[in-house]
Amino acid sequence: MRRLLPAAFALALVLAPSSLLAQVELGGQPSYGTDDAGLALGARLNWVWPWEPGTSTIASFDYFFPKDGFDLWEININLAHTIPVTVEDVDFYAGAGLNWAHFSWQDFSDDRFGLNLLAGFKYLLPSVTPYGEVRAELGGGKLWVFTGGVMFNIGAG
Repeated sequence: MRRLLPAAFALALVLAPSSLLAQVELGGQPSYGTDDAGLALGARLNWVWPWEPGTSTIASFDYFFPKDGFDLWEININLAHTIPVTVEDVDFYAGAGLNWAHFSWQDFSDDRFGLNLLAGFKYLLPSVTPYGEVRAELGGGKLWVFTGGVMFNIGAG
């Protein structure tokens, strides 16, 4: 099952109409989580809704490197909407979503689910999109996560 989901997602990207793919960005992200979660590396996918300008779905994965020797990773699915603030080449956004956090240490493992509240900005450049974000996790990982990175347009347009 764990291998089926990424394969289905890749197939959906290949078969999706080009008008939907024109609004897809993919990138990497370093993050920092509070409460001893520490530094993380991850990936991010941003899909701007073609039928609702200013609204997007943000999917992210973070693998944390905590100091205490336990494993922690998270998957987040969020909906975000652009905040109407006028700053040249910068979009501000806020949103909410779902969080799945997985903890493991020696023979113990636990999955927790929760909600996210997030706010961030995107600097709009022609070929790349640098961004920064803060995310509060209610349940799930129960962290504040600070993240940033660069996204690349992988769509047809």
